[in-house]
Amino acid sequence: MAKKKNTDKLSQEEATITKTAGEETSTTEVENKVIAEETMEAEAKTAEIDEAPAEVAEEPSLEEQLQQARQEAADNLEGWQRAAAELANFRRRQEEQRKFQRDQIKAEVLEGVVSALDDIELAFQNVPEELNGQLIGWVEGFRLVQRKLDKILEDQNVMPINTGGEFDPNFHEAVSHEDSDDHKEGQIIAEVRKGYQIGNRVVRPALVRVAK
Repeated sequence: MAKKKNTDKLSQEEATITKTAGEETSTTEVENKVIAEETMEAEAKTAEIDEAPAEVAEEPSLEEQLQQARQEAADNLEGWQRAAAELANFRRRQEEQRKFQRDQIKAEVLEGVVSALDDIELAFQNVPEELNGQLIGWVEGFRLVQRKLDKILEDQNVMPINTGGEFDPNFHEAVSHEDSDDHKEGQIIAEVRKGYQIGNRVVRPALVRVAK
């Protein structure tokens, strides 16, 4: 009987130990689970903290934004200046083209006036030295016509080409090359027919004799 009681007591003690061990195991699993969850949460927070500086770094600073705005303003100003210069050049070319066309039309119209002046000039070169009163009045009338025609040319900025000095093929046309003791080679000896120009545009070259 005593032996049976001892056996039952041992069985109860073993059961108690087993239960205690099972409870301890359960407690350990719960603790491990809690620790794992806390570890995951901590790692997540650490990842958020690590990512935060990257997001801040992507946002440009005020100084960088100001520098970017200044660069854009400089680029816009440069583009505007380039466009303004191109427009000014276009207007200048258009004005030069219009002036060239006006001078060309003017030169064509005034060629007849220049030709008439040639005839009057030639007539005056052959006027006799001795004239009676009637012929003098007649000649003076023609001189008045000549002055009026010269005034028309002057008002249209048509000027006689200078024939003093060196021969210039851009403005002069040589009708002869002659020996001259009074002139150096290439100098104009005399004018045979007047030439005219509008600005730098030649209406008609001057006919000249040139020393050789």
